Amino acid sequence: MPLAALLPIGIVLLLSLHEIQDVHRRNIAATLQAVLSTTREGLLTWARQTKSTAAFWANEPRIRRATAALVELHRGNGSLRDSPYLQDLRQELDNVVQQEQYLGFDVIALDGTQLASDRDELLATRTLSSYDPETIAAALRGSIVMGAPFAMRSLALGRVTPTLVVAVPVRAVAGEGEILAALAFRIDPGKELTQIAHRGQVGATGETYAFDRHGRVVTELRFAQQLHDMGILPAGERTSLNVEIRDPGGDAPDGAERFLPRMEQPLTRMATSAIAGIAGVDVDGYRDYRGVDVVGSWLWDPELDLGLATEIDKSSAYGVYEVTRRVVLMACGVMVLATLVLTLLLQRRARDLATGVRREQALRRELEDRVRRLECAEAELKDAIRVREEFLRFASHELRTPLTSLRLLYEHMLRSRSQPLLVSLGSKDISRFLKVSSRELARITQVINNMFVVASFATGPPALNLARTELNEIVRRTARQVTEQLEADGCSLELQLDRSVFGYWDDARIEQAITNLLSNASRHGAGQPITLSVVRQAGFAVISVHDRGVGITPEQQARLFEPFRWTPEAHSGLGVGLYVCRLIVWAHGGEILVDSEPGQGTTFRVRLPLPPEIEGGDAAQAPEGERKAAEERSNGGTE
Repeated sequence: MPLAALLPIGIVLLLSLHEIQDVHRRNIAATLQAVLSTTREGLLTWARQTKSTAAFWANEPRIRRATAALVELHRGNGSLRDSPYLQDLRQELDNVVQQEQYLGFDVIALDGTQLASDRDELLATRTLSSYDPETIAAALRGSIVMGAPFAMRSLALGRVTPTLVVAVPVRAVAGEGEILAALAFRIDPGKELTQIAHRGQVGATGETYAFDRHGRVVTELRFAQQLHDMGILPAGERTSLNVEIRDPGGDAPDGAERFLPRMEQPLTRMATSAIAGIAGVDVDGYRDYRGVDVVGSWLWDPELDLGLATEIDKSSAYGVYEVTRRVVLMACGVMVLATLVLTLLLQRRARDLATGVRREQALRRELEDRVRRLECAEAELKDAIRVREEFLRFASHELRTPLTSLRLLYEHMLRSRSQPLLVSLGSKDISRFLKVSSRELARITQVINNMFVVASFATGPPALNLARTELNEIVRRTARQVTEQLEADGCSLELQLDRSVFGYWDDARIEQAITNLLSNASRHGAGQPITLSVVRQAGFAVISVHDRGVGITPEQQARLFEPFRWTPEAHSGLGVGLYVCRLIVWAHGGEILVDSEPGQGTTFRVRLPLPPEIEGGDAAQAPEGERKAAEERSNGGTE
């Protein structure tokens, strides 16, 4: 019987372990996507700043004059090597190369000939045009471009160097006029991009790296020594552009045999998906370029023309869960063993003390009663701990993501203070930084408001500040407040308002519900217009928010309003926004409905009941009974 009593506890423990595993999987996925997004923003910022630096020097009068003189000298078949203008360019641009830690610079004529370079061996050749013809041609047509990484051989240095070219046009007149040549800076992607990517490493086995369309790693890898030991990377070689993201077919670092030669092995599932333009996250596990099972997140960035991936060994990612599982199972075993021992002792005691049966029965009933109370207290404690952990996890995640974005933006601005702000970043970047900061602060405010509602409802229906209010005015005010956020997500807002709709509502709560619905629509609206409408309908005021996004499947709709719900398709957050909407609407005695099909967009409808006399148009003559009913809902009388 004691063992049978432990069976429900065992089932609860197993279900709890399953729930812990699901929560851990969601946390891993959220962490990987946050790291990947942050790394991508850092790389984009670096790329734009590098282009801005190149454009600045291409417009310098001394650079333009020396370039024009070299162009004329080239047309007259003069000697470029002995030209004083070459020395002028080297004197000016060598400082830039050293300060920015570039590999070097080149000035390329319209026919592809290198008129100037920091290396004598490249003068009067078409070396750079042969390595990266598309980038040089685009710059000579007037574009500021950053090319794809390639391996460039240096005869003077006797080795191959990973190279990435940023090229800008040099015009006769700054910002206009005919194009004289192209100014190109050679950059080591394995150095510049690695510094940013390595900031996104997660734990002792985590790694973030970039790769090109051929599946070649562009940054330096964390596990280069393992690749040397496996024979994938020759001794003394760097990993940048020398390692392809191929699946060895086994756990190669632990000695598993690789059945195919390296060049015949397929790209990893992550690389194949990213190169095809399909972003994703996998917490079930897949093999990486070493053959190790990892979990990761990936995407392809068209502006950088590079793929980005962040990965961590699966054993490390699930280490905490495995420890928790072992501890729980050990505790369960100890409890079973202790129960068996206690049962044997009690049976022996019963045989030895036959005369004290009644007293023993009384003690046993008391013990059983205490056990039941203890089990109830334990269940209540577990439930309280679970609610607290979910709430804290939601709060930390929701606040950490915007705060991390703000910290990275401001750190970048501090690193750029060695030059005037407008020179190093440009007015567009500064404006973008300010808009991002404003948007992230608005997001933090929204998160805090949602947290307040969740906390308020945790102890029962909260008191509402009900007052006679015109619903269209609340909608207009909310629309003005979220317009900037919607525009940042690429969406526009269309208002369709009925004649004046009066009722007894809490302005702040209704505004918060509409804001959450619009925020949800902008995240899933695929940059399409969003329609916000208010109509009267059979005794109800109906607020509708319609987006033209990806839509919601019936399976997802079944769990749409659950709290702390996260799915891989969500752009951000843990699913509390719609939960808060439902709480607010229920507190007003209404309901919230959803109508959606995959690929056809989604419509959320909030139905708020109208008093009969307000529905009939006599809002000013509302009877005292209705006002009292509204006050009762305000004090928590309506669930």
